[in-house]
Amino acid sequence: MPAKSILATIVAFVFATGVAAEAPQPVTLDPIEHTDAQLVIIAADGTAQTYTPATLEALPTYRVRTTTPWRDEPVDFDGVLLSDLLEANGLHLTDEINVIAENDFSTTIPRALWDTVPVLVATRVDGRAHTRRERGPIQFIIDKGSYTASPVVSERHLVWMAARIKVE
Repeated sequence: MPAKSILATIVAFVFATGVAAEAPQPVTLDPIEHTDAQLVIIAADGTAQTYTPATLEALPTYRVRTTTPWRDEPVDFDGVLLSDLLEANGLHLTDEINVIAENDFSTTIPRALWDTVPVLVATRVDGRAHTRRERGPIQFIIDKGSYTASPVVSERHLVWMAARIKVE
């Protein structure tokens, strides 16, 4: 489905249901000690760029206050936008990415998703380093408004313990 059609569907749904997504808010994060983790971005030519939570936070950082299917109470998630991370690696125009977790769970995320919905690559929860116990240390977050309104978002896109992003 073309990105314009997806965007039109989302806009129509929001007007029809009154469900609005909360936009990620820019935030400045003070350095903290993070859980040991890496997110490796692998381009189609095989080149790789490795990020830790701290080096991810060198990109512009944002905050999203939301619930998830596993959290009934809203919390603040801090991190970087997937679109910014992909752009920093020259991958923002690729058709899709494959995200692989530490436990080898994998899912495909189409460009239509990160072009229309802000996907946060979260490194912190309520100001603390994100941990594996809390579905971190690197977790893909989509605010509940976007999650419920978007025809392209599914629970499979809320990856926790994210370890690799690969372009085929």
